[in-house]
Parts: sequence; structure tokens; C-alpha cells
Amino acid sequence: MQGKGKLFIRELEAAEGYELDKQYKTVYVQPGKTVEIEWANTPITGQIQVYKYAAEANPVTGDPAGKPLQGAVYEISQVRSGKVVDYITTDARGVAASKPLPLGRYKIVEVTAPAYYQLSGKTFDETLEYSGQIIKVSDYDKPANLKVTITKTGNKQLLAGDSMRYDLTVSNTSNVALDNFFWHDRFPTDCATAKSITTGTYNTRLNYRITYKTNYNDYRVLASNLLSTNNYAFDLAAIPLMQGEVVTDVRLEFGKVPAGFASVMKPTVTVQTRADLANGYQVVNRADAGGQHMSQWETGITAWITVIIRLNQPNLPKTGY
Repeated sequence: MQGKGKLFIRELEAAEGYELDKQYKTVYVQPGKTVEIEWANTPITGQIQVYKYAAEANPVTGDPAGKPLQGAVYEISQVRSGKVVDYITTDARGVAASKPLPLGRYKIVEVTAPAYYQLSGKTFDETLEYSGQIIKVSDYDKPANLKVTITKTGNKQLLAGDSMRYDLTVSNTSNVALDNFFWHDRFPTDCATAKSITTGTYNTRLNYRITYKTNYNDYRVLASNLLSTNNYAFDLAAIPLMQGEVVTDVRLEFGKVPAGFASVMKPTVTVQTRADLANGYQVVNRADAGGQHMSQWETGITAWITVIIRLNQPNLPKTGY
């Protein structure tokens, strides 16, 4: 170019995913000099909105069917790459809106349900096809019914000084998985000594641990990395203890268990009663089980009463006229 010049420049084609800038730019050029031009393109985007509702009336929260639900979290990811591009949470109107998203195909999945509700389990496959498009989807969650069941049976009557075995059943009868699931037995140390436990087996394969507590110390690990489909036996009397120290509690700690998790072969607990217990003394053994759904704990409790009998009671002399 021989001299100064004034040029008008226009963008003919934008980069993929960006809108074309149709405005002209004026450029002044001079011989031997380089002119830099910045071109800012607006991304072509759309939006995804999720509308969340209660599928059924919820007896815990009192929500009627169809009520908008707050607190549901959705993950949005690109179908082709699997990359997560956004997390959105429904507000008080039950609505969650994504940030502006480039055009393309997306997968939308609920990853956290509102309190006392189940995940819907539905996957949405949606494609944003043009600038400014808003895709609206509706999703429904069923109530989370929380319930944990534990039962215990043993001797109805027992001679003082004899040992007895309790049989237990444990289950997560909720319709959702529970975190930090456990069952726990409190030994009647006022009148008996813990002898042994068997763990029983369970209908879901997972690893768990057993902890125990004494009158001198808080919970410590008795055994870990146990397999729920195997039955184990532990001699509690073999635990090294200080003088006067006794085992007061045991806990089986399972972590997260699915809905319907239950004992198959019953776990057992064996205790030795004191020989000096009076006739008619009631030996009370308590147990409980529980688990956590989000921030809510659900527990079940049970107890079994055994009446002590003493044979050949001495005849006391009669008094009076």
C-alpha cells in the first residue's frame, strides 16, 4: 500500500458457537505499520429450566400432590463429552434455571432430592438448537418414607445364674437408602455380663465394622472390614479389660444401606446372669437401630424382658397367732 488509507471491515463468518457481528469497523492504515483489531463475539446460548413438583401427598411434610418443591439439585452435563457444565437448585417456586449454555445436547439428572423426598430417577435428554431458546422440563418426586425395624426375642423365664441368648432382626424398611446405618445393643450390666455375639448375615453385600463400649471407655473398634454375607462370632469375654471394667454396648456400623436392607441369618447376643438375682427379678435388654436420610435420623427400638426364677426357695417361719 503506497499511502495512508481508510478501510471498512466486516465479519463474514463467526467462530462456531458465536453470533456474527454484522457491524462494520473503520480502520486507518499507514505504510509499514500493523493495525490490530479486536473483535468480540457474543456466544450463541440457550437455557434449561427445571420445574419440580411433589408426585404424591407427603405425610411427613404435609405437602399435597403437585406442590412445587424447593431444594432439588440437578446436574447438567454435555452428552457428547460427559463434562458437567452446571448444577442448579430449585427455589421456593420449584424452579431451577441454568446459566446461559452453548447450543448442543445435554443430560439433566436430579442428584439431590428435597428433604423427605426420593430422587425421581429420571434422565432428561435435551438439545438447545437456537439462540435464546429456553427448554422447560417438569419432574416429580415421590415422598421418602423413613422406617427402621428391629426386633429382639429371648427367654421369657430363666434360672438365676444361667446364660441366655437373644435373637435379633434388623431392616431398613424405608423406601430410600439410609446413611450411617447401625444396630446397637445395650447389655443389662446391672444383672448380667456380656458373653458373645454373632453378627448374622444380610441381604446386601457390603463391608462393615463392630465397635464396643465399656463402663470405663467410649467406643473402640472390635473388628472391621467384615463382609455382610458372612456370619462371624466374637467372644466378648476375651476382650482385655481392666479390673472392674465390663462391656456395656456393641454397635454394628454399616455405612450406607439400600432400601430393603435386612438381616437374613439372625444376629445373636449372649449374656450370663448373676447367680444372686432374686426370684421375679426382671432382666431388661434394649436394642436400637437407625440410619440417616439427608439430615433426618430415623430409628427403631426394641426391648425384651426375662423374669428370673429361683427354685427351692427356703420356707420362712410363720409368725402371728
